Amino acid sequence: MSNPTIQLKFDQELDQDLAWDFYSDSEFGGCNFWEERALSHHPKLLEIELVKNPKNFLDKYISEFYSSHFDEMKRRSQKTSIYLNQSQNDFFKIVDKIFNHHPWPRKEFTGFFSIFDFCPRFLAWGGFQIFLYDNRGMQLFTIFHEMLHFIFYDFAQKTFPEKFENLSTNEGKFWDLAEIFNVVVQNTDDFIKLHGKIKSSGYPNHKNLIIKGRNLWKKNQDLSQWIIKMMKII
Repeated sequence: MSNPTIQLKFDQELDQDLAWDFYSDSEFGGCNFWEERALSHHPKLLEIELVKNPKNFLDKYISEFYSSHFDEMKRRSQKTSIYLNQSQNDFFKIVDKIFNHHPWPRKEFTGFFSIFDFCPRFLAWGGFQIFLYDNRGMQLFTIFHEMLHFIFYDFAQKTFPEKFENLSTNEGKFWDLAEIFNVVVQNTDDFIKLHGKIKSSGYPNHKNLIIKGRNLWKKNQDLSQWIIKMMKII
């Protein structure tokens, strides 16, 4: 299986658009993304509730942050690129083993640095976000987490088209399955060697299912069988 390339770059406009999306619709998977992943890092944004035009306020805040922190953001992005270059070959080897040489759905993926900790992914065009102010372990965790999503959804849809072709990848059982899978495998020894042990990984609503998924994976690392058994549980 040939490995794809992972590009890392900035896109301020994307950051602004997604910040507004998460401000407007903040609850997901038992988490309040705006409070936990925006306000905790940018308390000045509490003022957004007091202004007449919150969209303009948010756009201006982000634009000014990018301008005033340009040099620092550039240095941090360069470090992240180094972290990825040091680890990605090992990541691809692990994935190749788990997915039994299943080909990647795209030749190129793009990670966009963000000043927020939302970290969404976009299956349709191979993009995702990385929180610029995370530490090395969390940044690698995020990159590999989103990359796992891209190949997991493709693997499941092509291996079991009758089960997944009509299911949403943004909510419901298919989304649950993908998130649970990531938590399970990213807590295995192979992934811990890549990015360290991540204490808080997974949505609160998935807590009990993660335990069941982890127990199944320990018994048998056959991904197809794991998917079949987990879909009966979810």
